[in-house]
Amino acid sequence: MSQRHACGASDGTNVLRGRPEAVVRTYAAVEAFVRSLGPIELVTRERYVLFRSVRIFADLVIMAGAVRVAIHLPRRVEDPRFIKVVEDRKKVTHVVNLTAANEVEGIKGYLREAYQTSLT
Repeated sequence: MSQRHACGASDGTNVLRGRPEAVVRTYAAVEAFVRSLGPIELVTRERYVLFRSVRIFADLVIMAGAVRVAIHLPRRVEDPRFIKVVEDRKKVTHVVNLTAANEVEGIKGYLREAYQTSLT
């Protein structure tokens, strides 16, 4: 039997306590866009947030001065915004550090693709 793990299923507010306003706004921009894609579940713990539909399609680390976003895609993307790319058998994880809310615009297409892929 497949059972969901819900140790921290919630909204993202608990991971933002004490963070700088720029980090809070950046996180809010990512979450708002991801929620616009369709039904998702947020799983939070300490400074980590997982975005999940059927499967996890992105995870975030809330840092002192940035939001680190790991986007799980079915393919490798060459984009200078990504500071790290890790491939495994099932996915390619692309990591970007966002320091301002307007930077979310540049990764929306990747988040959309990751969400759509996670539904199958």
